Amino acid sequence: MAEVLEKKILDLLDRREEFVGRLNNLETMKPDTNTRVYQKIREDYSTKLQVVLEKINEQRGSLEKKAKELTTQISNKEKVFTEQSDQVDELQIRAKLGEFNHDNNDFKDELNQSESDRDQTSGSLDKLRKELSDLNGVLSDVDHATSAGVPGLEGSTKSAKSTTTSDDIIDIEDDELIEDVEEVEGDDLDIDIDDVSDGSDENKCPSCGHINPPHLVVCEECNAELEDLGQDLDDEFDFDDMDVDI
Repeated sequence: MAEVLEKKILDLLDRREEFVGRLNNLETMKPDTNTRVYQKIREDYSTKLQVVLEKINEQRGSLEKKAKELTTQISNKEKVFTEQSDQVDELQIRAKLGEFNHDNNDFKDELNQSESDRDQTSGSLDKLRKELSDLNGVLSDVDHATSAGVPGLEGSTKSAKSTTTSDDIIDIEDDELIEDVEEVEGDDLDIDIDDVSDGSDENKCPSCGHINPPHLVVCEECNAELEDLGQDLDDEFDFDDMDVDI
């Protein structure tokens, strides 16, 4: 049974290797191949490879079941082998102690039969262990084959997803940043204009209309007195009310 299952799996694994090899070779030919032809052949091999992988997975369950059965058989055989080995050792020790005479045919037959049973069980154990080892090797190949998937397909998909996600995040952050900067700059601009406007009215020359710095009392353009500022200074410093000793 295990041999039949292994044969099916091995045949499928060979088919899998065949399609993987063709796909890899096709990839090296891509730069010199018509794009439409390349895509058509790649889809053909990829589809066939996927079918093979699905069949491998279907057989995997049967292989795992058989491996479990072999493990149980080996465990049971090992117990039998231990009992038979102990039986042979016991007969030999009793003979050495003089309980049995080596010329006694019954003793000789019993010892020979015990040794034969032990050796037969040992041979069965070796066969079962080898069968299980081969089966585990096939299962390991199945794991490798199914985990690899279709060459180039998964990697490109993951790469595309990662790139899309990264671009989306960057776009959102840039948009928000631009909006924040525009709002701040707009607010600052409004404040600056108002401040300049207010200062301009206070320092405007009544004669020529020139805008003067706030600390000047005479227009730097036409030398006319800045009446508003002069009036403010007069109001702040009332010289008539000050007592000046000369």
